[in-house]
Amino acid sequence: MNYKIQIDGLRFFAVIAVLVGHWISWEAYNPVLKHAPWGHGVILFFVISGFLITDILLNQKEKITNGESTIGKSLKVFYVRRFLRIFPAYYLLLFFLYYVNYPKTRELFIWFVTYTSNIYQSITNEYVGNFNHLWSLAVEEQFYIVWPFLIFFIPKKHLLKFFIATIIVSFISRLTCHCLYPEKWMLAAYFTPNLFLPLVLGAFLAFIKKENVVFFYNFFKPRLAYVGLVIYGLLYYYFSFKQANSFYNAVLDEYLFAVVSAFFVATSSISGFSGITDLLLTNKFSNYIGRISYGVYLIHLFIPAFFWDVFTQNTHIHTDNKKTAWAFYFILCFTAAALSYRFIEKPINALKKRVGY
Repeated sequence: MNYKIQIDGLRFFAVIAVLVGHWISWEAYNPVLKHAPWGHGVILFFVISGFLITDILLNQKEKITNGESTIGKSLKVFYVRRFLRIFPAYYLLLFFLYYVNYPKTRELFIWFVTYTSNIYQSITNEYVGNFNHLWSLAVEEQFYIVWPFLIFFIPKKHLLKFFIATIIVSFISRLTCHCLYPEKWMLAAYFTPNLFLPLVLGAFLAFIKKENVVFFYNFFKPRLAYVGLVIYGLLYYYFSFKQANSFYNAVLDEYLFAVVSAFFVATSSISGFSGITDLLLTNKFSNYIGRISYGVYLIHLFIPAFFWDVFTQNTHIHTDNKKTAWAFYFILCFTAAALSYRFIEKPINALKKRVGY
C-alpha cells in the first residue's frame, strides 16, 4: 500500500481523543464533553491496524501464490518487522519502570512483559494503575500472533467468509461475557476475542479494496462517513443519557463506532476527504503526531505523575491552574514521544529495510 497521509491524520485524532479522555474529560463540566466517547480512539487504532497490516499480508499471500516467496519466509519477515516496530520502545519503558520500582510494575511484571495485562484485567476486573492502557497493546499482539498464519493458510476463496465469521464470533463472545458476568465489565471490554471485530473489520476493508477496487472507490465516499458519524453520535448520546448501562452501551456501542471508523479509514486510504477535513488530516502537525502516536500512546498515562512528582520538583515550576497543567502534559508527552521516535524507534525501524517485503 502506498503511504496515505490522511491515515496519519486519523491516528492523530485517535490518540488525542485518548489523551483528552484520560487527562481532561473527567474534570469537564459540560456533560456532552464529559461523556463523549474519547476512549474510542483505541477502536479507531484497531481498525487502522487491521486494515494496513492485512493489506501487507494479502500482498505477501499473493507473492506466495505466485512463487515469489514462501510461507516460512513471509512469516519470518512479518514477525521481525513487527518486533522492530513495537517491542523496543515498549520494553525499554517497561524495564526502566521496573528498575525504578514504579507502582504496579514489579507486582504485575509478568503480565506486562508477556503482553497479557488485558487477560489479568478480564479475570480480576481491576485497574492496573498507569499501566491500564496497555490492555489494547496486549490485544493487538495476541491477535497478530495468529493472524498471519490464518491469512496465509486459509484459501483465498474462503477469506471473506472467514472474516465475516470472525466478526460474528467476536460479537457473540462479547455478548456472552456481558450476559453471564455483567458485573465484570472489563471482561466484556478487554477479553481478546471481544476486540477481534474492529481489527477484522479493518482486514475486511483491505480484502475488499484488493479484490474489488472499483466498488471500494465508488462506495466509500466522505458523505457516508459523515452520515455514519452523525447517526452514531445521536445513538451514543441517547443511550448515554437516557439508558445508561444498557445493552447498547455494553455491547453495541464500540462495534458501531468501529463501523463508522471503517468508513473514515477506507475513505482516507483513497484520499477521499477534501475541504476542512482534508486540512485537519493532512496538516504537518497532525501528521507528525500521527506518525509518533505509538510513543504518545505508550507513555501518556505516566505523564501526569512525571509532571507533578519529577518535573515540578526539579524545575520549581508550580501551578494551581488545571489548564496550565494540561498544557504541560501535552508538551511533555509530545516531546518525549518525539525523542523516542527520533532516537529509538526510527533508527530501529530503519533495520526493516534489511528484511524487506
